[in-house]
Amino acid sequence: MKAIAFSVWIFINLVCFGMCGYIYLLWSQYWHYISKQQKITISEPSRLEKKPLVDYFQDLAPVDMHDVEWRHQKSAPVKRNSRPRFVNVHYVDLPQSTTNCGDNCGESSMTTDSQLAAFKNKLIVRLRQVMHDESSVFKSKNDNPYNVFFNGVRSTNIGSSQELVCKLSKVTPHIRTIDGKDEPFAGTDLGVRIPNFPLFSLDERYNNCAIISNSGAFKNSNLGSFIDSHDLVLRFNHAPTDGYEKDVGSKTTIRILNSQVLSKPEFNFLNSPLYKDIKLVAWDPSNYTSTLKQWLKDPDFDVFSPYIKHRDSSPETNFHLIDPRDLWRLWNFLQAHTSVRIRKNPPSSGFLGLALLLPYCSYVNMFEYIPSMRLTSHCHYFDITEDESCTFGVWHPLAAEKLLALNFNQAPDRTVFQTGYITIPGYSTVTC
Repeated sequence: MKAIAFSVWIFINLVCFGMCGYIYLLWSQYWHYISKQQKITISEPSRLEKKPLVDYFQDLAPVDMHDVEWRHQKSAPVKRNSRPRFVNVHYVDLPQSTTNCGDNCGESSMTTDSQLAAFKNKLIVRLRQVMHDESSVFKSKNDNPYNVFFNGVRSTNIGSSQELVCKLSKVTPHIRTIDGKDEPFAGTDLGVRIPNFPLFSLDERYNNCAIISNSGAFKNSNLGSFIDSHDLVLRFNHAPTDGYEKDVGSKTTIRILNSQVLSKPEFNFLNSPLYKDIKLVAWDPSNYTSTLKQWLKDPDFDVFSPYIKHRDSSPETNFHLIDPRDLWRLWNFLQAHTSVRIRKNPPSSGFLGLALLLPYCSYVNMFEYIPSMRLTSHCHYFDITEDESCTFGVWHPLAAEKLLALNFNQAPDRTVFQTGYITIPGYSTVTC
């Protein structure tokens, strides 16, 4: 009996010692993280002054990340300016292409298969590093500005490109825009100004569609004429074409705008020719649990006033507002097909643009959404700002988006990493 009692006593002590050690390890890791974040916060102001106003797809990041405003709704609090937590991103020796992309760049053999494979592997490793860094429970539990909660299952079995497109088509058969006849918009100043015709008609179809990012990797790409050959070309926010036609083309069919482009005077939304004579669609994030009534009462940014003014000055423009609940449906889809936690902020305009076009295009080419071997530290093709986080994510869950986009893609690696675009089949071309 004494031997048994002594053995039990030793076992209990080992268990207690192990638990204490484990708790100490967790506690030390937590305070190590807090200490590291405090050092970053102290060193950030000078960096933030130089930080680009916008991210990779021109979805605006908060201008002053230290000036955080909170607003309250019945469902949950929402932080208007969520501070990006992943601010110190660095490349890991990504190889650069030694050739410029000509009209037949997809057929060029000047870049070897081994160079392409090395670039692809390093890029995927970096995207995964970013994604796993963002998934840290210490970083994610208090960084939830839109009160997002995901109670679904995170799957590791994504399937083929066509299977993935089929899954997305069931989640968002089409991206819904606000109908002025629906509550709570009916009879309001906003409701009477929403067009009584849809952004896309029921029989509107395109064979090949192009989504043009704002990436600095477009420089010296010579992709302009190829981009303009597409039936539909989608661009983002205030990205210009004048002076950049050789690399990004000049054709624009539709622009996706975020609410800061509409509401901030520096973008000259009401007067700029960039927003004339094309389809326009704007989006503004709501709280994850908000109703349309709550969103109408308290948008993230003032999207409604400039929308009304634009509709009054250009009533013939096909200009609509995205139903903000569809942003979170896309986020749910992205989280459901990512094995780790992702940022609890809305998807980028690029991912939104893909979901918007898939019902109407036989296939979609997304240019420089997945960075090609022309990748540099420049944020955009139209300015000289340098910041690697424009590529890997500063606010949106970009790393998770791009890894998923590689699973959507049907183009060969040479097209993706040398020419500079991925190809995704439209809903009409897949059998579900």
